[in-house]
Amino acid sequence: MAPGMTTGNFSMDRRGGANGFSLLELVLVIGIMGIIAALSFPAFCSYYDNFCLKSVAWEIVGMVKEAKMHSLSDGSYFSVGFDPVQGTVSLIADRGLDGEWNTSDDRILRSLSLKSRVVRFGYGSYGPIPGYASADDGITFQENNTVVCNPGLTGNAGTVYLNTPGGAAIAITVNSRDFSCTQRRWNGTAWVKM
Repeated sequence: MAPGMTTGNFSMDRRGGANGFSLLELVLVIGIMGIIAALSFPAFCSYYDNFCLKSVAWEIVGMVKEAKMHSLSDGSYFSVGFDPVQGTVSLIADRGLDGEWNTSDDRILRSLSLKSRVVRFGYGSYGPIPGYASADDGITFQENNTVVCNPGLTGNAGTVYLNTPGGAAIAITVNSRDFSCTQRRWNGTAWVKM
């Protein structure tokens, strides 16, 4: 066979051997891929933390809007309860026989687990928004860590702080007059509106 001719899947060089990758070349390529993966991992983790945090914040805002909508349409009280021990947020339709919000006998419409999303309650070392109330668990709503929406659109105001192990943080503040929500994020030096 003449040099440079192909047979099957391999081409033959002048010496008659098959062209391919040497072990050294394979190790070098795998090493480069490992370095690229190691350098990109922190950026991916930060992106994932931010994605999870924003996703949870939007779900909480959605629950507050849904509670407001149910209160207006049904003419009854609905609430959003925050449970820092279980790491859950719940849309509550009825406060149960004990008359208290955010207890085990409430009728829950839906619930959200923060633990499965790598998110937790609290503002960490950042502290509360200047001029706002502070709380050890990062939840400043007075009715047993619950936003209560009534048909008259008045109720309790407060803030819930959320953070991730990577250091991202968001605060959601609900006002007491129309239950509008203001979201702020920690930008590294201060709380800024989103």
